[in-house]
Amino acid sequence: MAEPATTALSVQEELDRRLFYLKTLYDMSCELFGIMEVGRILKHFLLMTTGNFGVIEGFLVLVEPSSREIEHFASVGIAEDSKTLLKTHAADMLRIGQEHGLIMDADHFPKDVAFHGLFALLVPFQVDGTCAGALGIGRKLVGEPYSSEDEDLLLTLVNSLVIALKNARYAEALKKAYEEVSSLNRAKDKVINHLSHELKTPISLLKAALTLLDRKLGDYPRERWERTLLRAQKNVDRLSAMQEEVDDIMRGKDVTTYRMLNLLLDQCADQIALLAADEVGEDSIIERIRERIEELFGPKDQTPEKISLDRFVAERLEALIPLFSHRKVRIQSDFDRARPVIIPPDALKKMVNGLVRNAVENTPDGGMIDVTVKEVGEEIHLVVRDYGVGITKEHQRRIFEGFFPTQETDAYRSGHPFDFNAGGKGADLLRMKIFSERFNFRLQMDSERCRHIPGENDVCPGSVDQCAHCTNGNDCADSGGTVFKVVFPSSGVEKS
Repeated sequence: MAEPATTALSVQEELDRRLFYLKTLYDMSCELFGIMEVGRILKHFLLMTTGNFGVIEGFLVLVEPSSREIEHFASVGIAEDSKTLLKTHAADMLRIGQEHGLIMDADHFPKDVAFHGLFALLVPFQVDGTCAGALGIGRKLVGEPYSSEDEDLLLTLVNSLVIALKNARYAEALKKAYEEVSSLNRAKDKVINHLSHELKTPISLLKAALTLLDRKLGDYPRERWERTLLRAQKNVDRLSAMQEEVDDIMRGKDVTTYRMLNLLLDQCADQIALLAADEVGEDSIIERIRERIEELFGPKDQTPEKISLDRFVAERLEALIPLFSHRKVRIQSDFDRARPVIIPPDALKKMVNGLVRNAVENTPDGGMIDVTVKEVGEEIHLVVRDYGVGITKEHQRRIFEGFFPTQETDAYRSGHPFDFNAGGKGADLLRMKIFSERFNFRLQMDSERCRHIPGENDVCPGSVDQCAHCTNGNDCADSGGTVFKVVFPSSGVEKS
């Protein structure tokens, strides 16, 4: 029989062990469930776990199973080269661990895997359908092996971690959704404000034209034209009133009739054509106006052709450069001979014109622009890179949505084409995006906002010479810029 003192000591040790486990679980729960950032949860969990088990090495990794990409990685006490190995082979390590079971001793890993010997225990876990992870910890400093009780505690701790991660991921998803909705709301306000701004000029011109027409028709009998002119004036006044109502909406006033704006604009072409026919007395004027509207805005049958992209872009640049000769912007070009791409010439012309114009208008005087055509494997790449002001992160997400200028409306101006910060209706990039979907090429954009004007409301002076942060063009080039890349895949390139 065991001595009473020995039995009492064993009971006390078991009570102490269980008390330690309960305290560890309590402390872990208190620490984790108050944190809503995934990265912080992983770091705190790792520090507490390694500390409680008397270990100096450990790591946590979260992986997106379908893409095998790492979402998060945290470690303590692991050398940089070992971190690289763990990150590189994280997906394979997780797969092997999941195939083994709930917890895996490192000795069970194949001896030829790159991460063999980097940890003692591996605990794979599943957070949700789009996220899986693994906890790896080193050997105990005291040299003792992990007991079955240790492994049970580790599994319980990992279950707590999974709950905390789920909560944090839900919170991050809600935060991201809120930011997206907020961004959409700001974008909506900006689009309405911008359209309101754009309507001012044509409405003012229509008013002036009608006033001039009234004077010029004074020598003719009023009964022949007065009613038609009054009808036109009435509708222009309605448009003007709606434009003012849109302004009121943006100032917070409760006006809802702006919903009729698009309908009235659609009717404008017919009204103007009818007015012109009545006044000039020539029925064919309606057809001529309709033909012009169709030419500018109507759908066109565009037939793809085989086009040598290097020669085409070189010719377009030669035609465009005189249009911005008043600007001090350097154009650097590098065109490789490339296999022909298959695309309608008109679409390609509009795309090249738009990309070059966009680059020039966003580059201050003294800056430069690179235009290149390269064969990259089976693909042909057209790249237009400017070293200008760049685009903020928020604006980058909506740059291809159309009618979304990157300037604030108060700073916006419809200047002359190719002027710095000339502004525009924001439709060029939307049109290019539609072309890309229709004619089988990819349109990519990468931008870095100039670090000297990081905010949306910060303004570039428009010239390197006037910039307080730059002494020459190279300083400007190093501060920011935008790259637009047009990628013609093998299916859109003539076979060699």
